[in-house]
Amino acid sequence: MNSNLGDKAKGMKDKVVGKIKEEYGDLVDDSGKELEGKLQQARGEAIQKKAEVEEDLHDKADDLVDKANDKIDDWKE
Repeated sequence: MNSNLGDKAKGMKDKVVGKIKEEYGDLVDDSGKELEGKLQQARGEAIQKKAEVEEDLHDKADDLVDKANDKIDDWKE
């Protein structure tokens, strides 16, 4: 789960830097830099979503293991 925090931070960084590039491109009328910024923001969003999905799946897997262990303990009694 620690790597998810790193991915979330990387995603946030890409979103912020991308927004700065987009605004800079708009300010100096550089459509290439503006597009680069938008793409970097999209990459950051994707990285963050991936980390969130992985975290949710990990939590659900832990819940299933706990339920299975509870059933095994009940069966042993």
